[in-house]
Amino acid sequence: MHIGITGVSGFLGRQIVQVARSHGHVVTGFSRRIAAPVSGCASVRLFGPEMDMNGIEGVIHLAGEPILGLWTTEKRNKILRSRANGTRWVVDAIERTSRKPSALVSASGAGIYGNRADETLTESSSTGRSSFLAEVGAAWETEGSKAQAAGVRYVPIRIALALGKGGGAMKLMEPVFRFGFGGKLGTGKQWMSWIHVADVAELFLHALENASVSGPLNGSSPNPVRNEEFTKIMGEILKRPTFLAVPEFVLKTMLRDEASLVLDSQRIIPENALRTGFRFRFPDLRSALTDVLGTPGGPERRTANDER
Repeated sequence: MHIGITGVSGFLGRQIVQVARSHGHVVTGFSRRIAAPVSGCASVRLFGPEMDMNGIEGVIHLAGEPILGLWTTEKRNKILRSRANGTRWVVDAIERTSRKPSALVSASGAGIYGNRADETLTESSSTGRSSFLAEVGAAWETEGSKAQAAGVRYVPIRIALALGKGGGAMKLMEPVFRFGFGGKLGTGKQWMSWIHVADVAELFLHALENASVSGPLNGSSPNPVRNEEFTKIMGEILKRPTFLAVPEFVLKTMLRDEASLVLDSQRIIPENALRTGFRFRFPDLRSALTDVLGTPGGPERRTANDER
């Protein structure tokens, strides 16, 4: 298949390009800088309002302003506009082509569910309305769903905390824990939904390659953990203390609304991914963090869900 991927130079984009090529696909990257070659891409086309989707048989859309960073008014606007406008460009380009791609698989965010305490969340659960990330997710998916009017299968993947070497949230968390400053955040009772970046990449290809997959997929491990357990496992793998807890009021004072990234509770289960036959390489947190941190943590606990 000839796959078009936006956001190819990002942390997740690079992983997906590698997986796509290993599956035998040809990849065209879409970038704002078409003069710069992108590793693994046969060609690079312009990402923007006039982007060209001709000849593309499947689309993976990842591009968007990074979530991390102080949420000033300007930053919020960039986060929201980049996702809504970028997805609109992709859908418009699909509509302009005479031969439509078979599917649009687009990134979305687990933040679309909002803060849900101990509730178990599947793809059939209601989405949130009262938080910034829920608003962003809703706008993102509203634009992407318009591809269906052109007869294109649409799959938004609601990505949880992605764990991978040298990128994403781990790039910020790992140094803190290695220096012994790790600890639970707030009460530590909030649920953290997470996924290894290798599983995210494979999930995007699973959605693209299987015509039976449609509608949202939760891009999350089947085994979410509470923040205190995440902290404990990180400390054990790195052999560092984790007693420096940060109270909720301190996080809210320092980070304001951005504190929701670490304080909101989301117990997400990837029900649709499992139902459609997806198998996680890293279904449990200890094996995922051992791989990411490159630190021996004893034999990996494998499950029947870990077979390929």
